[in-house]
Amino acid sequence: MNFDPASAARLLDACSAGIVLVGILIAGTRSIGRAIWLVGAQAILLAVAAFGVGVATNSPHLLIGSVFTVAVRGVAVPLILGRALRRSPVRVERNPFINPRLSLILAIAIVFAASIAMDNAALGGPLDAPRALPAAVAEVLTGLLIAMTRRKSLSIVVGLLVFENGLALAAFSLTYGMPLVVELGAAFDLLMVIVVVGVYARRMLTVFGSLSTDELRNLRG
Repeated sequence: MNFDPASAARLLDACSAGIVLVGILIAGTRSIGRAIWLVGAQAILLAVAAFGVGVATNSPHLLIGSVFTVAVRGVAVPLILGRALRRSPVRVERNPFINPRLSLILAIAIVFAASIAMDNAALGGPLDAPRALPAAVAEVLTGLLIAMTRRKSLSIVVGLLVFENGLALAAFSLTYGMPLVVELGAAFDLLMVIVVVGVYARRMLTVFGSLSTDELRNLRG
């Protein structure tokens, strides 16, 4: 496949912009189900960027890593979280600490702040993709915003996944991939964490009849 570094850089920039846009949509939605599938779409955009750069730089580990990203973060994780959500009587964030409209505004402000802060940052390497690192920083902060302002456990997990996608994009932007064994280990750890979350979510539904973390806070002495 003939795919030069300049084309790969444009693809990386486009996917980074898409990842940021999806992060903003996640921050502004009340629907937990929509947020779960949006974070899956974020992972697919990350995988597309990794695949394009892998082709341009002739990096087999990036190509394989992109396939695992789609399989684990783009498909398996949303399916597991969606299954847990279907067992819950509550499908939306009813009383977040910050309402979705304000959360949306803060997410947009984070994007502008990250763009200004990273404006003169040089990535180095064979590609020139100036939007990638600011997008990565924005997604790390957006993920923290979502995780810290939601009450439902699945919404908090979504925030952590956005945070993880931001970290992956940052590592990818700075190094153009990690060794395959590291990527596979990270994907396996992420999948195991989501499985454990699914188990605890089912237990919370059995004991409390809800996935709200307010019930857990009430257990503190």
